[in-house]
Amino acid sequence: MTFPRRSPDGRLRPEVSIVIPCLDEAENAACYPESLFRPLEEAPFACELLFSDGGSSDGTPAALEEAAAGRPWVRVLRSARRLAFGASIARALPFCSGAHIALMEADLSFSPADLPRLLAAAEAGGFDCVCGSPFLGSFEGLPPLRRLLTGAANGLLRLRFGPSVTSYTQIFKLYKADVLRSLEFESTGFALDAELLAKCLARGGRVTEVPVTMRARTRGRSKLDLAGEVLGSLRLLARGVAPGARP
Repeated sequence: MTFPRRSPDGRLRPEVSIVIPCLDEAENAACYPESLFRPLEEAPFACELLFSDGGSSDGTPAALEEAAAGRPWVRVLRSARRLAFGASIARALPFCSGAHIALMEADLSFSPADLPRLLAAAEAGGFDCVCGSPFLGSFEGLPPLRRLLTGAANGLLRLRFGPSVTSYTQIFKLYKADVLRSLEFESTGFALDAELLAKCLARGGRVTEVPVTMRARTRGRSKLDLAGEVLGSLRLLARGVAPGARP
């Protein structure tokens, strides 16, 4: 592993920018000092963390800022209006300064302690994207219906966009920053995650996976609209993706 790295003036600069879109996650925010910040502070690389709030009504931005007090590497992007999942991610990208950008969910269904393994894989193989895959690892506590739909969706996406990846829909991925910025965002919901990966593959991007555990949410309410996300995935399957980059 070649990290951490320093800028010419000797300061530690972020190797990874972590983007977490969030909406009404005040309950989780109170737990972040131990469940999120501490594992990242103990990681063997320098990082910055950007929360992109989608217009929460439960005081999430204030709760995040309170939890992150004294941690200048954590930033909260507020929004006065409701933002879709895709817009929450897209607005954060201009603020990312790391060589890699990691996407995670606010419910911490994936452990931040696994990020060093994703970065190590990216650095060792020069990959454009590294996915954390519970299909190669494990699931814990997910309801049977969610497991069934997740498995079916990823099975169809593999048939459509390539069998080399098992985990299209899980939001725990690390991209080279310039690669992610070059991808056009079309989907607005959670299907965007699979769309970006499919576009990376369509352009000949090098992708690998690392086994991880996906755990059921323990705090707050899920924002996943199963019916809406099924429709979003079906639209993605029907239209496919173009390999071109953003103009």
